[in-house]
Amino acid sequence: MKIESTKLKEVKIIEYNSKSDNRGFSYCIYHKDQLEQAEINFDYIEERVYFSEKAGTLYGIHFQNNPKSQTKLLYCIKGRGIDYAIDLRKASPTYLQWVGVELSAENKKQIYIPKGFGHVFLSLEDGTMNVMRFDEPFDQQFSRQIAYNDPDIGIKYPIDNPILAPHDRNAPMLAESDLNL
Repeated sequence: MKIESTKLKEVKIIEYNSKSDNRGFSYCIYHKDQLEQAEINFDYIEERVYFSEKAGTLYGIHFQNNPKSQTKLLYCIKGRGIDYAIDLRKASPTYLQWVGVELSAENKKQIYIPKGFGHVFLSLEDGTMNVMRFDEPFDQQFSRQIAYNDPDIGIKYPIDNPILAPHDRNAPMLAESDLNL
């Protein structure tokens, strides 16, 4: 397993070794002991698959407020997309900084996003499927969004007009949100 740091020291990119032979290939998706050796303590209790029918579909900026904030581990099983992690911890020296990582079925990368960070996923191909693992279940009472194009965060997306769900299209700006991380 290879762990790559990002400019946000808590956000990690994980790559497991792949093996192949005349039958095809195999690779590990999750190895608790190896993650713990890399000082990533993550026990997931919920796993969801997200399917983006069209390229340019955007989910986010999503997070759950305390006391139900979530750690996420994400990877792509079909197609490709970009996952973004945004530091939403007001007391953090990297508050509002973000990092984007391309995940694809081909590169087999994963991104680890700890509690206190917002998350965006943008599909880059039609028919993209990604998997999200959570350490805390989805809870509507604590689930929140911030406008994907909030100028205080300033994420630079490779498209201009993403496909959005109504709750993302109508999400508040950061200044109007009840962020509690």
